[in-house]
Amino acid sequence: MKKIIIAASACALLATAQPTYAQAVQEGKAAKKEMKAEKKVAKAQEYKMEARTHKGLEVKGISDPKTRMAKADKKMEKAEKKMLKGEAKELKAVAKEKTKQAAGVN
Repeated sequence: MKKIIIAASACALLATAQPTYAQAVQEGKAAKKEMKAEKKVAKAQEYKMEARTHKGLEVKGISDPKTRMAKADKKMEKAEKKMLKGEAKELKAVAKEKTKQAAGVN
């Protein structure tokens, strides 16, 4: 009898924890996207600094400061895109939660 009660309580616990788990997964994905974006921003700033100071790896005739600045700009655009994706993941998690509350699934 005790085993049945324990199993039933475990199932009930898992059933209530699942929506929270799904939202936590979405928020984790959003945080990961934001961390990647921060890394890309840092790299873009590093590229810009190297282009301004003429330091770092530079191949003569191929990677002049103008080309290196363009590379930094591309990196910054990708970082902004990652930030937007992270925000989208957060909004998706909130929307899922509100949809479930509206439907009375909780």
